[in-house]
Amino acid sequence: MRKLQAFLHISADGYFTGPGGDLSWTRHDQDPEYKQWADENTRGESTLVFGRTTYQMMASFWPSPMAHEREPAMAQKMNASTKVVFTRSLSEATWNNTVLVQGDAIEEMQKLKQQPGATLTILGSGSLVRQFAEAGLLDEVQLLITPIALGGGRTLFEGIKKKLDLDLVSSRTFKNGKVLLVYKPAS
Repeated sequence: MRKLQAFLHISADGYFTGPGGDLSWTRHDQDPEYKQWADENTRGESTLVFGRTTYQMMASFWPSPMAHEREPAMAQKMNASTKVVFTRSLSEATWNNTVLVQGDAIEEMQKLKQQPGATLTILGSGSLVRQFAEAGLLDEVQLLITPIALGGGRTLFEGIKKKLDLDLVSSRTFKNGKVLLVYKPAS
């Protein structure tokens, strides 16, 4: 069975997006140690999973010349990866290697996890993370805590209907104060 993991940036006050969906605070190119770690971790194969909003944001950036200039290794990986987008409203995808999934998200993810292939990695897409966690489909949550307080925005498990216990698998502190916490659902 394929592994489903989520990777999200989180502010010190618990938000994964700032007010109005602001993500400018998540940039990591100013942290050489984290950038090296991120570049090294793009070498493995992964199928990227998005909701429509995150997909449209990512598709507008990663194929751009700015992305290739700022983060060449990450841009290459993002553009080459297979991407799965859960959507009710998109009828076509313009970013290469993208598959649109318009059925029930839980049922479709159950099918995807049964198929052979690379690890499934959700980037952003908080509502998908919440839905898949509640359904018991999420195998790992990677949170990159950024030392910034936003004062508002969206929390990761916003609207969760049942408590989700998590066990810490690993942690790493970067020189600029960012902390990577890796959790798995408690048994």
